[in-house]
Amino acid sequence: MKRFNSIMFSTLAIISLASCEMKNEIWGDTTGKREKGTLELGVSVKEPTSQTRAIIQVTDFPVTIEGTSTEVADVKKEYASVSEIPANLSLPVGDYTVASHTPGELQKKMAAPYYSGSLNMKISKNVTTEANVICKMKNSRIRLKYGEDFKSSFKSWNITIDDGSNTAMAFDQNDTAPAPIYWTFDENTVEAISVNIRAVTVAGNSVSESRTFKKSDAAEKYDDVTKFFNGGDALDIEMGTIESSMGQVNGITVTTSITFENHDETVEIPMSGEGGGDEPGEGAPSLTCIGKKTNSEGVAEGNVFETGVEYSIEAENWPTTNIVISTPAKLKSLKVTIVGGNEGFQGVCDDMGFTDRELVGDTELGDMLSGLGVNLPMPTANSTNYTFPVGTFYPMMNIYGPTVDADEMDGYKPDGRESHVFQITVEDEAGQKASASLSVTIKK
Repeated sequence: MKRFNSIMFSTLAIISLASCEMKNEIWGDTTGKREKGTLELGVSVKEPTSQTRAIIQVTDFPVTIEGTSTEVADVKKEYASVSEIPANLSLPVGDYTVASHTPGELQKKMAAPYYSGSLNMKISKNVTTEANVICKMKNSRIRLKYGEDFKSSFKSWNITIDDGSNTAMAFDQNDTAPAPIYWTFDENTVEAISVNIRAVTVAGNSVSESRTFKKSDAAEKYDDVTKFFNGGDALDIEMGTIESSMGQVNGITVTTSITFENHDETVEIPMSGEGGGDEPGEGAPSLTCIGKKTNSEGVAEGNVFETGVEYSIEAENWPTTNIVISTPAKLKSLKVTIVGGNEGFQGVCDDMGFTDRELVGDTELGDMLSGLGVNLPMPTANSTNYTFPVGTFYPMMNIYGPTVDADEMDGYKPDGRESHVFQITVEDEAGQKASASLSVTIKK
């Protein structure tokens, strides 16, 4: 019996050893029996030319080494930081991918640059392989700046910078020196960026602007630069103001420049959209509101977009008020929105459909207004000049009495903004737009 037990034990031991060897064949040799080579690994950062030359420490960059060929498909080594990697790392013979990056995950919007890189390499038997993972910047620096003229001309604003994704950058008057944003563009996807501005001047007038710019329109072209916004680019967007010949603010300038990842020169990108560019270009549409009012010194004339219009029904001192519109590239569209400063006039505006009402080609509105004593000639397509006579509305507006604070009408605390508002947006055949708003305050 003892001899039988001894034979059985020996047999089981042999089977067990065979099983271990088969396991190694199946799951990979983790005991050092496979042929190996040595890896000497380094990680470095390639900074875009726009970034400062401060040394970026990579010692805390995490590293992953992963086998890609069949014989090392089971090999994966992860290190929390570069500093943890042995100077001479022994690896089984085969093909690998090595990756490293800034600690943490790449986000859409960040406060600092994010670097990432990878490389493919081969480990050969008894050979020391030197490899260096070069990490490049994966997001782009976007910096919004306000000119002194902009900050002194507007009391509030909301600005969005949009790349067409589900997230946009937002800015307002609460931070007049915003820190740069590091933005991640979907790779090889974004060709154009839009800038949308809604601002209120210190006099309380609204100004709205929209701009679009494309990387492909940059003043300089390089063979290694694609039409897409990608990581490593640096964008500067600066806000300024447009003043009329009479010194009143009636628009916003947007100037954009870019520094490409591998080029030192900063170049300008022309804009398109409302205003037609960084400044109103030749032929761009313009709006000027001329107010004529008799005072003790005679008739005074000025651009009243900035100041608005205010008069008294009892004093009968309402001015002649005309919005003079110039469209050298020929008029395509003229839309008007009127916001009533009291319930009565607001009701009339609602009945007339004065919310983005298109006047070009409108064959009904003129007759409707004529029945109310308002003489409004309709603009015609392809014209280069048109005058919108705001003053012709005054007799009808007077019927409904003084303007009333809209907040007070809604049961809220009055905020002092009590006026009718005329908002006009024009577009010419070249796709250039301009818009402006006029406030009319009526006293008893």
